[in-house]
Amino acid sequence: MSSTKFLLGALLGAAVGVQIGILVAPDKGENTRKKLGKKGNEYLDDLSGKMNGFFDGLSKKVADVSEEVDKLAKKAKTETEKLTK
Repeated sequence: MSSTKFLLGALLGAAVGVQIGILVAPDKGENTRKKLGKKGNEYLDDLSGKMNGFFDGLSKKVADVSEEVDKLAKKAKTETEKLTK
């Protein structure tokens, strides 16, 4: 989880740095707003892709754990039935 926090922090830091760089660059306000909007959308798309990947991985791990718990529960039930006979 620590690497995820680091990655999100690094992405946020890079986004803020780029935005500040664009704001202080000598350009017309209209061009600056267009650049900000374009970069903002690029970062949102990138972040969305990374978050989707993270949640897909998390879903797979949850499914794997659930499957393992089901196996252990069936084994425990079988062993319990053997002991009660």
